[in-house]
Amino acid sequence: MAAKKLQRNEINNPKGVIKRALMKVAGEKVVELEVPTDPAHGDYASNIAMAMFSSLQIPNPKSQINSKFKKMNFGTPADLARAIKEELIELTELNRVVGKVEVTGLGFIDFWLSEKYLRDNLGAIVEKKSSYGRSEILKNKKILLEHTSPNTVKTLHVGHARNNVLGMAIHNILEFAGARVTMDAINNDRGIHVMKAVWAYQKFGRGKTPESEKTKPDHFVDKFYTLGVRHEEDEGVRDETRELLRKWEAGDKEVRIVWKKLRDWTLEGFAQTYRRLGSRHDHEWYESNFYEEGREIAREGLARGVFKKLEDGAILSDLARYGLTDSVILRADGTTMYHTQDLRLTQLKREHFPSDLYIWDIGPEQTLYLKQLFAMLEALGIGERGDYLHLPYGFVYLKGHGKMSSRAGNVVSADELMDEMIKKASAFTGGSPKLDGAVGIGALKYALLKLARTTSLHFDIDESLSLEGNSGPYLQYTAARANSVLLKAKFSSTNFQSASRRTKFKINNEEALLLRHFVHFQEAVEDAAVSYAPNLVANYLYELARRFNTFYAKHRIINHQSSIINHQRLALTVATGQILKTGLGLLGIQAPERM
Repeated sequence: MAAKKLQRNEINNPKGVIKRALMKVAGEKVVELEVPTDPAHGDYASNIAMAMFSSLQIPNPKSQINSKFKKMNFGTPADLARAIKEELIELTELNRVVGKVEVTGLGFIDFWLSEKYLRDNLGAIVEKKSSYGRSEILKNKKILLEHTSPNTVKTLHVGHARNNVLGMAIHNILEFAGARVTMDAINNDRGIHVMKAVWAYQKFGRGKTPESEKTKPDHFVDKFYTLGVRHEEDEGVRDETRELLRKWEAGDKEVRIVWKKLRDWTLEGFAQTYRRLGSRHDHEWYESNFYEEGREIAREGLARGVFKKLEDGAILSDLARYGLTDSVILRADGTTMYHTQDLRLTQLKREHFPSDLYIWDIGPEQTLYLKQLFAMLEALGIGERGDYLHLPYGFVYLKGHGKMSSRAGNVVSADELMDEMIKKASAFTGGSPKLDGAVGIGALKYALLKLARTTSLHFDIDESLSLEGNSGPYLQYTAARANSVLLKAKFSSTNFQSASRRTKFKINNEEALLLRHFVHFQEAVEDAAVSYAPNLVANYLYELARRFNTFYAKHRIINHQSSIINHQRLALTVATGQILKTGLGLLGIQAPERM
């Protein structure tokens, strides 16, 4: 069973108007519209005639197709498309937004928005500013989104950076589409991995602090975790580490003091990294607060026949009916497993943050684990599997690095990568610390978001910082270019609105391409929201920047002999700059006013 799909509430935008018109004329309840990759094929296209033609060849009394078409004899899908077109052009509602309808190819129906609609939409962008593109398709939907849930005693690495940037972008896009989103994280602050750092600190770190070592707090603690891993094969170390865990669980004061000190340093370091990334959580959970409470859920599941007991006394899931392998929930000695804790954590999530959907933004290696968890939750009556959604993402590899491992101590931290990005950004920003950070971090975020979420990424620092091509700096530079033109021209939105109502002029090809692209911004946001795909917004922005730069290179924007043309072209520049700023903001990227 798949997670509940966030349903799009159709609103009165051009795409919605065209879809309703097609449904009315054709009688079909489901209509798909595409945005053609070639602008010569219009603003929207539908293959509805080809789909209907196949259905008409095999009569079905239950078919929803308009009875008028059932009685007609069509030789080809194109013939049917032409008949549908004749019905469409009679609809008043459609004519308010569509200027031309054509049948092309084997039976596609292509739609061109009217010039009046395109001009009115331009005025709406100028008037609405940062509100343009905002949607209500997910209005009243409540979502709990977990992102960036790290193990304490380690530092955040480049994989966490993708997790974090993705989680924040999805949060921003969902909220822009009308949803109410709460973000949480679980800090895994107990277990044998934590005790490895405690053991190493007791052996090698007594009296040392991040301040004394002049080291960022989480990096300081991470060094002791790495030391613990390196020494775990030494004689007696594994037993000593297990004994530390036993003492911690028994509440040993000395062990708890060291544990808390390391945990707090780690969390302090995490907070610093989150601030650099412009990231946050609305609520944070700590495994140490509830890890024991999952035992009761396991025993209750056993008593109800949801789980089963092995011969040695361990409690096992029973997931055969879900087509999944089983997992131990509680060991024979009564110690808990990750599933034990996550069953209880999900209960807590539901109690504290009742939501329509619960999302886990977690790496792909957890796919089976989460499928098992969601099935167990359903079997226990803690919601349905459709209430829960796993959003995996591809791995991140750095160019010039092999496979990274925290155990091996060769991980590149998120901080190190950000430092390098900012340092290299300064080469073309003039050395302004604020601008260096905006461009360097923006380049990192854009590179992590421009590809499909599940695509693994081989990150190239130089490529991500390029001022040409599909990069963050290219989009930022375009936004700054638009802003520079407007500052020089002292553009007035009031003058534009009054001038545009009085006079019209012929729109050239580059202007038309911009006007037609503006219309699809809200659709890109909505598609990204319902498919959890920030790359759709990134792709839209790149195409917008590309079209604007072509327009900028070919046409004089200010000081044209016609004041009306000046205002119109400046309005195009306003709209481009505004959408770039809004769209980059959804991706968590700043749009500098100057570059």
